[in-house]
Amino acid sequence: MSRTNGNIYRDYRKGKQKKTRKSFSFTMLLFLVDIIMVVALLLLAAATIICCITPNIAPERLGIFSVVVLGAPIIYILQLIVLLYWAVRWKWSLACVTLFFVVISTLNIGGYYRMSFKQKAEGKYSSRNTIKVISYNIANSNTQSLIDTLALHTPTILCLQEYNPGEEELWKRLGSKYTTTANGKGDFSCEIFTNRRILKQGLIDSLPRHNAIWADILVDKDTIRVVNIHLQSTSITAQDIKFVEAHQYMTDSARSSKIKVISDKLIENNIYRSNQARKVREFIYRSAQPKIIVCGDFNDVPLSFSYNAIAEPLNSAFVAAGSGYSHTFNGFFKLLQIDHLLASDHFDILTYEVDYTMGESDHYPVISRLKINRENK
Repeated sequence: MSRTNGNIYRDYRKGKQKKTRKSFSFTMLLFLVDIIMVVALLLLAAATIICCITPNIAPERLGIFSVVVLGAPIIYILQLIVLLYWAVRWKWSLACVTLFFVVISTLNIGGYYRMSFKQKAEGKYSSRNTIKVISYNIANSNTQSLIDTLALHTPTILCLQEYNPGEEELWKRLGSKYTTTANGKGDFSCEIFTNRRILKQGLIDSLPRHNAIWADILVDKDTIRVVNIHLQSTSITAQDIKFVEAHQYMTDSARSSKIKVISDKLIENNIYRSNQARKVREFIYRSAQPKIIVCGDFNDVPLSFSYNAIAEPLNSAFVAAGSGYSHTFNGFFKLLQIDHLLASDHFDILTYEVDYTMGESDHYPVISRLKINRENK
């Protein structure tokens, strides 16, 4: 073999070895990614099952489940990413398994995302037996702009949480037609404002005023019982929120202990909240008035035990008339829908919306129009 031919041969072998090494490295990388995605599939499958069963499991029994469901929208999105990966890789058996859990998730995601083609024209809902209800955790905000904006909404019933009982004079600017359950006593309160007549009002069993209040309101010839609740807070601080939102858990050397502290807080308050929810549910079942509206800051998501304990005999305004993705808390990546509006079968739920233009609080107001269905007695 000539010198020239020998050089060509050696160059050819070197090139082939480089290609073989690159091919081997790429194959190994794909193999490692496949392993990671299989692990992700298993974890997401477990999380999906947890989301399915948690609404029926009290946090006293399996408190960690009540924490997992907070991430339900993220779980669903990650499932779609894993499904897309297996489809691109032509791994159809794994794609089918992933698709199975995606389908199961769609049964739960309805509490967060809805498709609706209902019209929202104001004029359509002007009949006498149609009412407009607003529920809003104002976080002790008493600005004139907030009150003016709420007045422009002209609600029939306005349910406020974290209302400062020392600001009655300011809130009278809603208009002389509005009466209220506020009595100027106590701490942060749940209060109800209405431009109709309040027949009577009261508290729910042993729950204090800042957790729950009810009022019987006369609308034309119908008596409606409105329950306004503010269940136990999560006790998550601004520092905790920053720890999660800024991804500090990825770099913080003490992340394990901080994650445990946050998780323990959530579990402890989920248990406390579930006991409050049971009392609200019992009050609903014992109510002398069949026409019931329950709204407020539940501090819990649609897949939680507390929410479902209260919502079981009622209809969700979001599920009935919502459209798109809904969140009511301005934090935690805007994932949390924790303010809810529910109504008994005696109401046709016409519209549902969240006013994201109002930034006076860390919550957004929930607004719904309801029509009294006199045929359902």
